[in-house]
Amino acid sequence: MQFVINGMKYETDNMEMVAEVKKWYKVDTILTRALYPGEERGREYACQLWKSAKGNWLLIHEKDYGMKYGQAIKEEEAKNLLMRYATGIYEKLYGELPEA
Repeated sequence: MQFVINGMKYETDNMEMVAEVKKWYKVDTILTRALYPGEERGREYACQLWKSAKGNWLLIHEKDYGMKYGQAIKEEEAKNLLMRYATGIYEKLYGELPEA
């Protein structure tokens, strides 16, 4: 799959799929605005987190009947997603988290 984001090409054939994570996205439609005036509504999507050889991160999720959406994210956001949803992978990449 290929995505062009901010003038950069993200080709998943040349990237490593790091983990399955979840992310909340805002849903702003005429229906949600009418049903929930003044409220922010959204939903959580299952996502795939990918990393390029150059260290760039890509988050892919599916919505709208199979349409795939790609979002370039910063390493800090990738770390937070890994800490929450794939702690073992986080620790392999960044070292062990301290005990509470």
